[in-house]
Amino acid sequence: MTLAQLLAIVAGLGLLLGSGAVAYAMTLRARSRARLWKDAAPAGASGSPSLIGIGRLAPWLGAAGFRDAGAPARFLLACGVCGAVALVLLAVMKDGQLLLALADAVAAAPVIGLPAARLVLALPWLGAVLLIAFPWLWVGSRRASRLAAIEQDLPLTLELLATLAESGLGFDASLDRVLESGSDERPLAVELRLYQAEVLGGGSRVECLRRFAGRVDQVTVTSTVAALVQAEEMGSSLAEVLRPLADDFRLRRRERALAKAEALPEKLVFPLVLGFLPSLLVWTLGPSFHQLFTAVDAIMRGAN
Repeated sequence: MTLAQLLAIVAGLGLLLGSGAVAYAMTLRARSRARLWKDAAPAGASGSPSLIGIGRLAPWLGAAGFRDAGAPARFLLACGVCGAVALVLLAVMKDGQLLLALADAVAAAPVIGLPAARLVLALPWLGAVLLIAFPWLWVGSRRASRLAAIEQDLPLTLELLATLAESGLGFDASLDRVLESGSDERPLAVELRLYQAEVLGGGSRVECLRRFAGRVDQVTVTSTVAALVQAEEMGSSLAEVLRPLADDFRLRRRERALAKAEALPEKLVFPLVLGFLPSLLVWTLGPSFHQLFTAVDAIMRGAN
């Protein structure tokens, strides 16, 4: 084992231990803050302790659905573990005999041998980068899918709230009816349940709505909350506010779907050029080139 490999392994182990220590300290701090909040919070306030976190990491994780107090610590621990594993694998595989033998075998291929061999030698670095970025990519994917589900459920929820408001129910009663008729596992229902818990805990409706918009951090939810806050302050009818919003959100979603459908031929150009045209050229021009090479070979042998 070379000195560089040994230093990389030691650095990976140090990163693992350091991230574990930081995650443990953050978990203890979050639990103590949650315990203090629970002792000082009014009766019925459930849900706010899950939002306690460190800096800007907790809101970002909360938008992905990770709301418990230990989520930032577990995320940092996962980043440390992935970084340590990436350093160790990079130190072991960078100059490994198997990788060098594979690169030599690929380099013997005509035309593309040298670029392919360089790509094989770069595989440990690419794998290390992907492994380090894996926690961020996974949380980002969860956040995007969660926001997409919220945007999908929002127009129907607004229409139901508008219909119940037209029948004479207030906003909180209408929201309770809508949540009882739907699934509690949907992200929008989870956020609205948390809003209800904050209202029951003694918060004002306007402040709870604004915290709801801050947790979700999406344009459609922010505009909806702004319209609800304006209707609350001005005394406007909820039905007149919510139904146009639902129609506008459906129209925007339809326009985005049409834009994606129109952009599909452009996105298919690269896969067609890469996968279809080479096989088509081999299928059509392959026999002609074979005959040409056979004729040239016969002519060269006759000349000799």
